[in-house]
Amino acid sequence: MLHVIRDIRQWGAALLLLICTQSTAQTVAEEIKTIPQCSAGIIYALPTGKHQTDTPAPDGKKPFYISHFGSTAAYYLEKVSEYDQPINTLAKADSMNMLTPLGKDVLRRLQFIKEDAQDRLGEMTVTGAQQMKELAQEMVDRFPDIFVDSCLVDARSIVRNHCIMSMQEVMTQIARHRAALKLRQKSSHSNDPWIYVIDKELVDERFNAETDATYQAFIKANHNFNHLWESLFASTDYVKEHVDTTQFSDQLFTLASGIQNTPLKGTVTLYDIYTPDEIMQHWRLHNAKNYISYGSFELNGANQPFAQRAPLWNLLHQGDSIKELDFPVVHLRYSSRGMVMQLVCLMELNDFALKTADLNQLEKQGWANYRIAPFGSSVQVVYYRKDKTDEDILIKVLLNGEEARLPLQTDHAPYYHWRDVKRYYLRKLYAYEKLRFDQKKDKNE
Repeated sequence: MLHVIRDIRQWGAALLLLICTQSTAQTVAEEIKTIPQCSAGIIYALPTGKHQTDTPAPDGKKPFYISHFGSTAAYYLEKVSEYDQPINTLAKADSMNMLTPLGKDVLRRLQFIKEDAQDRLGEMTVTGAQQMKELAQEMVDRFPDIFVDSCLVDARSIVRNHCIMSMQEVMTQIARHRAALKLRQKSSHSNDPWIYVIDKELVDERFNAETDATYQAFIKANHNFNHLWESLFASTDYVKEHVDTTQFSDQLFTLASGIQNTPLKGTVTLYDIYTPDEIMQHWRLHNAKNYISYGSFELNGANQPFAQRAPLWNLLHQGDSIKELDFPVVHLRYSSRGMVMQLVCLMELNDFALKTADLNQLEKQGWANYRIAPFGSSVQVVYYRKDKTDEDILIKVLLNGEEARLPLQTDHAPYYHWRDVKRYYLRKLYAYEKLRFDQKKDKNE
């Protein structure tokens, strides 16, 4: 019999807190203890319905342009192996009478989870569709000065099913409430150079020998799942001989994390098989890997965020060119959560440009993947001015809908002078290009 959450209200009440955001004063451990779903990291879905209050813009300035870089909504896993592998591990043990009653029950739950995903691999879930609709409506309601009849909304998506579906849900919702808007949307590989950039050189630098050794040591320090194995398997000797515990625990927790985004939410859970410490350990491992891959980890050069320098170049270019237009514009770009995470780190929003060689510092410093790039995450740069003749354009950046801090001084926080922002980021990008040129030059000499 499938495990059913007996008191759904306990989850509903917790979710209403909506605390898994950067603005909260709670620590990561406190957040995850209160809402275990946050431990899903980038599989967590950004909450909607928060109704943020904007800091009034100074000097009568009004928004006229939004430059949006966002990630896809919640979707099913893309590979059938992600469902099959943990099922096969438990099924093999079951065939040898090596599962406990709980292990047998978990196997049944996994089979039900796979059945729900049948023929839906990579598709946006119903939860994801609703999430995109609500995020779109929140944006329209928040910026009425932009979403007027003369506004142009131009949306671009990478060529992935769930990403295209996310874009379409947003555009449909916008059209439903602002039918007179000019709407354009496109999904093409021609967009890849500036919304889905994979820098092979930087990817190759991610896990060098020192980084890999450090991460393996971190895994060892955060991989005490003896309680889990004892509760699922009838013999620890069988586990040692037949189960790749690192791989299996990762696969199982990924499925546990994804349930919250499917119709099974509120009916089936896997969180009950873990202790609070095990949930935290799983989050730490995934968070550390995200930091190594997308953040400024010092042992691999701290340059991974520069993989998204093309989107930042594009943002700077569009920000200058759009000011000549007489009508408001919204540029919506939909890509991967990795792209959003790297862009956040590259732009040094809030404290997410953290540079460290110590993976234990991530939790202490608040570098948490679910705060940066969950499903539905976005970086929105909103431009303000009095009128077209106003040369002193101000911007503010919204990270997942909340006003963010930039790495430069301002006299109107959270608003920044566009000229200062552009100068800061151009200098940063040019410095990196020079560094990369010099490295190639030295290598060829």
